[in-house]
Amino acid sequence: MHHLRTALALCLAAAPLAAQEAEPVYQEPKTLSVAFELDGLLRAEWTRELNTAEKDARQRLQLRPRLELGVGPVAFGLGAEANLSSDDNQPPVVAVQRDNYDSRQVRLDLAWAKVEAGSWLRLQGGRFEMPIGFTEMIWDRDLRAQGAAASLSLRDRGGLKRLSLAGVGSWGSHVFDDGTARTLAAAVEADFALGDFSTLSLTGAFVRFDDFDELTPAIRRQNTRVAGAIVREYEVLDGVLRFRHEGAVRVELVADLSVNTAEDTDNKGLWLAAVVGSVRSARVRGEYVYAKVDKDATLAAYGADDFLWVTGWDGHKADLGLRLSDRAALHVVGQWQRFKDAPQVAERDRWVKRYRVDLRFRS
Repeated sequence: MHHLRTALALCLAAAPLAAQEAEPVYQEPKTLSVAFELDGLLRAEWTRELNTAEKDARQRLQLRPRLELGVGPVAFGLGAEANLSSDDNQPPVVAVQRDNYDSRQVRLDLAWAKVEAGSWLRLQGGRFEMPIGFTEMIWDRDLRAQGAAASLSLRDRGGLKRLSLAGVGSWGSHVFDDGTARTLAAAVEADFALGDFSTLSLTGAFVRFDDFDELTPAIRRQNTRVAGAIVREYEVLDGVLRFRHEGAVRVELVADLSVNTAEDTDNKGLWLAAVVGSVRSARVRGEYVYAKVDKDATLAAYGADDFLWVTGWDGHKADLGLRLSDRAALHVVGQWQRFKDAPQVAERDRWVKRYRVDLRFRS
């Protein structure tokens, strides 16, 4: 009996503690974040010394509204793109589509979902901006990856600010019909701190383009073709070095070298850029780009459209930006380029000149 009374007393004493442990722990409600952005472009453009039937002058208006919702580690994004240009560049109106936008179209630009586990894991699916730090020699910033992406990262390990391993699988990513074309990419990216204001970033990537037989003929562009069909393979090894300084004057230097390892000839690309100043933190920004891209250095459907020929050319670009307000800037751009790999030998030394005046704005 004595032992029974002792056990009963212990149970009664422990009951309040058990009740306390059983109470649900209060959790802060997950914060809902909502962000809306609108960026736009108003452009006037003139092209000289281009021996084609294309118009020498054209004007373009582009608007891109974007909405992003976030709940804890999960985020969703939607975006549209509207273009109105004075020319009509829709195939089959043009035999060669030099632009990565439809001149008269409103379309879904972004539609993605993303999950982030702290700073070390990111999973993304849908239609999203290319997460690997390519230059536009490989991937036009106006195109979207459509598929899935994943990255694993380490951050803030002494002088190493970030080390990331990323992979992207993308299908049907072009504005125009690219059929079943696939882009598979893997990359290692590292950012190193160089003092308090400078960063050195390295990107090493491998990109494979597959199943591009159904590309609409207009965007097959300058790649080697036989009877209209692209006859080469594209397995591109790409290395990018970026130096950034965020002191009193912002400076960025970029060097990008690529090799199409699937081919032995016409397979290299070089992209060099220098940027001084900023239209966001200062009044003036200057940019210079030199590039030399062999005709089969990469699949030409997905590279930058600014330089008229995506592959098979070399040339220069100068861009002077003037800040008008916190949300608007005026850019005056001059480009000088030649189609060095043109089928017609007489055209290889013709320097084409393109001039642009851009009003770029954002909400």
